[in-house]
Amino acid sequence: MKFILQAVNGEDHLAPAREVFTLDELQAATISTAFMTASGLSLLQGVLEPVADRTRLFVGIRNGVTTVQSIQKALEIGCETYMVDTGSRQRIFHPKMYYARSAARAKLLLGSANLTMGGLRTNIEASVMQELDPATDAAFLADLEGKFDAMIADYPDHVIRAVDAAQLADLQRAGRLLDERKTRPPEPAGSSADRDLDAVPKMALRTSPVRVAAPVAPPVPPVAPAAPVARERLEQVWESNGLTRRHLNIPTGANTNPTGSMLLGVGAWAGIDQRHYFRDDVFAELGWVLDTDPRTSHIERADVQMRLIIKDVDYGERTLQLSHNTLTNTKAYEQRNSMTSLHWGDARPLVAHEDLLDRVLKLFRETGDPTRFTLEID
Repeated sequence: MKFILQAVNGEDHLAPAREVFTLDELQAATISTAFMTASGLSLLQGVLEPVADRTRLFVGIRNGVTTVQSIQKALEIGCETYMVDTGSRQRIFHPKMYYARSAARAKLLLGSANLTMGGLRTNIEASVMQELDPATDAAFLADLEGKFDAMIADYPDHVIRAVDAAQLADLQRAGRLLDERKTRPPEPAGSSADRDLDAVPKMALRTSPVRVAAPVAPPVPPVAPAAPVARERLEQVWESNGLTRRHLNIPTGANTNPTGSMLLGVGAWAGIDQRHYFRDDVFAELGWVLDTDPRTSHIERADVQMRLIIKDVDYGERTLQLSHNTLTNTKAYEQRNSMTSLHWGDARPLVAHEDLLDRVLKLFRETGDPTRFTLEID
């Protein structure tokens, strides 16, 4: 028996989860997870493919996390996949288990780790790895497998066998599966008016994400809903790299003056043209106006409504300002540098803190009102 406490001491769940499915002459295997993403499942793809015809996978849906791409990947791998839908937000399918048996041995990894990148690598998770004897522990193993069999039989409307892309597209259109390409909008745990009360730095854990392929488009494009989209629905439009002192307006020395702004560049989103993306796409619907001062008449400015969420705390909505350099004959433009800046204004006291260094800024736009935004730093 082994106890695993992920990320605080260098251990993760990826290695023991892989170990479960490499039993010699494996006869049956079961995975149960509340949440699943394609990026998480891909971490086990190499060990699951040889035993997929003997592996059952149970995963919760209608939970705001499980993605259509993850179920599609499970079908591609070949696992017998069941989606558990309780029909309610108030109760979710939550067990996390990785189990396999052969004639001679059985292994069970049971704890808190979902089949996601966070669950297997980067969150603080705890589980117990137990090796069992199929002869001595026969009653326990039969009980384990039998209870999942019974769940399929007893809840036919809620334990749904995944079959094909058309079925998954319907589930996505119904809002029961998410598109992994779209990051879940922030839902802050609390709110505050005093940023100085929170100086906790980001916890330096000892595991990190494993590089995986970017999520692909869903198997069948969903049909746009006929009903109007709720105003509070958000879409992510940008993500920074780790924030620096310059971004956060924290001077490096007594003689360094903060600029009061940060350039909006490529960040973590490779492939965007940072010269035009922010002015002509992200913030296109704002009321941009040119400066009237002849010396800066090439600068456009616009006010923007931003809800600020920092470290999972909501600090309310502020009016910030954007500026955009319209000149296309400068060295900066020729070098494809960013031409758009976000000015912190009276929000600077919220962001000019060292505990935000190396964190990530994500920018979300309201789908029902493209002039309103949410800015999250975490």
